Amino acid sequence: MSHLPAVVALLILFTGSVAATDEPDRAKPERSAQGEAPALREAGWLQSIRLEPHGVRVTAKLDTGAKSSAIHATDVERFERGGVERVKFSLFQKHTDQDGTKITYDLPIAGKVRIKRAAEKVTDDRITVRLSFCIDGELMDAEFSLDDRSNLNYPVLLGREFLAQHFLVNSAKTFVFGHDCPQPAPKPAGKN
Repeated sequence: MSHLPAVVALLILFTGSVAATDEPDRAKPERSAQGEAPALREAGWLQSIRLEPHGVRVTAKLDTGAKSSAIHATDVERFERGGVERVKFSLFQKHTDQDGTKITYDLPIAGKVRIKRAAEKVTDDRITVRLSFCIDGELMDAEFSLDDRSNLNYPVLLGREFLAQHFLVNSAKTFVFGHDCPQPAPKPAGKN
């Protein structure tokens, strides 16, 4: 009986240390000026998005098991322009047609992420870019790592760093939202 307080103390210490190690991985929604967390919309595990500025519709997998977002990229070429590190890459307009029409991006490099591939027990460093896309009538942007996803079903993966700010994922649903954004109102004639 004299060991009971020590066991309780160890359990409290162990529980506290587990909670502390889990904390850095959790993405927290940004709060409004009034301190309120934004309302998260319920999305399906597959959603159509429209990549800007090309206006190409692709299917994105909303994956709560992935920390970061990724996009299929071919012909990846890093270079420098005006003292800024950039990357040029392409993706296929139709992911299922790897010989079809490509769209090309030329963007500044936003950063780098380290991806852990559990099956292979190796890590992979990838560069990231910021891309804009439309979903549920809203223009959004996220940081995407560039990856060869040609052997995967979906060219875009939206990970939990992005999802935690915007969506709850319902694994029983797909294609809940539209992929178009409202068109801006035309400017009156004679106004710039």
